[in-house]
Amino acid sequence: MEEHLWFNKFRKKKKLFVERIIEWYKKKGRHNLPWRLTRDPWKVLVAAFLLRKTTKEQVIKVYSEFIKRFPTVRDVFESSEEEIKELIRPLGIEHHRARLLKQLAEVIITKFHGKIPGEKDKLKQLPGVGDYIASEVLCVAYNKPEPLLDRNMIRVIERVFAVKSAKRRPHTDKNLWAFAKMLIPQDPSLAKEFNYGILDFASAICTVRRPKCTLCPLNDICYYRASREKQ
Repeated sequence: MEEHLWFNKFRKKKKLFVERIIEWYKKKGRHNLPWRLTRDPWKVLVAAFLLRKTTKEQVIKVYSEFIKRFPTVRDVFESSEEEIKELIRPLGIEHHRARLLKQLAEVIITKFHGKIPGEKDKLKQLPGVGDYIASEVLCVAYNKPEPLLDRNMIRVIERVFAVKSAKRRPHTDKNLWAFAKMLIPQDPSLAKEFNYGILDFASAICTVRRPKCTLCPLNDICYYRASREKQ
């Protein structure tokens, strides 16, 4: 009986959470980021690699030029590491990025016949591709309802639902991935809006320090906000 009540309560909260995040994204999200305007698996994959350990603002300056120079995985495969390095130098750690992009292209060409896989287990066979990048390619390029569980989504989930990972590296927690998966709408277009919404919302409202709780559309269902008010 108690479990049934808990589930009904969770289901109601989940519905409000998803609806409000999507509504917020439609009004205030960053819709014009160039990598959000494509469903090309290669372009989505490139963006995911370039966005590692850097900011969206930095990547915007490089991404379009990179895609123009290397519009397909074969273009990277047939290029030199030095060419890639020169183009992505403004992002930093260009030696590592260029080497990884070359390795990525080589595996896609030689093992997957030039096609970026549409299955998670195969995507994770690619150099530098873990759960997050695999999920991003599946959600954005292949219309599969997968969560983009990075530190931003983790922070929002922890605060709203009081779900805490026991792992030192929460993004590796299978239970947290399973919880995030429960939140994702099954409609592919809504799944993308929800994922993008969480990313933008975490950056603009549910920040690491001094979250803007008074402006938050989730403040009436947020465990973190309620616990702060009791202090």
